[in-house]
Amino acid sequence: MGEGTFLIDCPICKGRIEVDKKSGLVLRHWEKPETKAGGDPMQDAFKKMKEDKSRLESYFTNAGKSMEDKKKELEEKFEKEKKRIKDSGDTSRPINPMDLD
Repeated sequence: MGEGTFLIDCPICKGRIEVDKKSGLVLRHWEKPETKAGGDPMQDAFKKMKEDKSRLESYFTNAGKSMEDKKKELEEKFEKEKKRIKDSGDTSRPINPMDLD
């Protein structure tokens, strides 16, 4: 919420509306959060937090494995290129772009 806006809880739709103070225009509208009949909103929120936590943990675990796989792949490519250069017998140094001036 900015300085030039305020929030209103809509009595009709039970949603939340952000309104501009000067023009009176509706800037944003949030729907009323759906709750199950007879359900405990705190338990639902706790359950959602647990699901999000497990999803993030699996994401970071997989990201670490992905980085290790990528590292191995790059090391293999580097070793292949090193072997190719050694087998070709080329001992000259590559051109340094800074020497081209």
